[in-house]
Amino acid sequence: NVHESGNTLLPGSTKGIQCYQEILVLFWKILDENPLFMNHVMTKCDVSKIVTPVCYILYQSRKDPTRIGLVHICTFLLLKLSGERSFGVGLNKPYDTKLPCDMPLFTGGHADLISITFHKLVVNGSIQLVPLYSCFLTILCNISPYWRKMSLVGAVKMVNLFELLASPKFLFSNYRAYHHLAQLLEIFNNIIQYQYHDNQHLVYAIIRRKDTFGKLATLSLSRAKNLYLKAYGDHLIAIGKGPGHKKIVSMKHVDEAGQSMSDMHL
Repeated sequence: NVHESGNTLLPGSTKGIQCYQEILVLFWKILDENPLFMNHVMTKCDVSKIVTPVCYILYQSRKDPTRIGLVHICTFLLLKLSGERSFGVGLNKPYDTKLPCDMPLFTGGHADLISITFHKLVVNGSIQLVPLYSCFLTILCNISPYWRKMSLVGAVKMVNLFELLASPKFLFSNYRAYHHLAQLLEIFNNIIQYQYHDNQHLVYAIIRRKDTFGKLATLSLSRAKNLYLKAYGDHLIAIGKGPGHKKIVSMKHVDEAGQSMSDMHL
């Protein structure tokens, strides 16, 4: 009841559970170790009752360095659940809860709640959450074949996320950054392939941003470098950490194969 205790007309009328982090860890481990319990949750329980408080915790913890571990637990829990078909189908239940936070209002299902939450964690979260981006997109990818009636807000957030991941600044931020973009494209492909007729908002949002998709299709390394330098200047970037990895000291010192020039290795 982590969100219910903070969403009452009379403050203090509903006492919040303070050990919810331990409960989440226990719940995640039981799901991981006991297939029968997973089956019970998928067949007998309302998954929306699990997703709502988890998304609320993620949303509220995105900037707090002391709650990064809690964000990891919530992410791993959703990742485990998203591997089940029943979970993806159950997320189509209409979302009608008002959370006590600044989450935008929308009319859709709980899949929209997850996507809006993850969008917020990416664009307005702690830098310590970057290693979890792949998990966020994997969760969305797992539920995308069952995602019906995406809300307008959810569709706009997903396309905005695509623009961010397709920007030269992000693509050159890490040597594996393009994997995130590939995952997001797979999400779009799954939704359009399996749930085209129920997701007109997403189709319309993609058509409106068709120029962004077109630029990605014709993107070359030299053009991307020029766009990056024009927008952000000649900043230092690093590939990996530790003595076994190479560092590129300037965007101008990257060859057409995307490798650092040998004379600039540190």
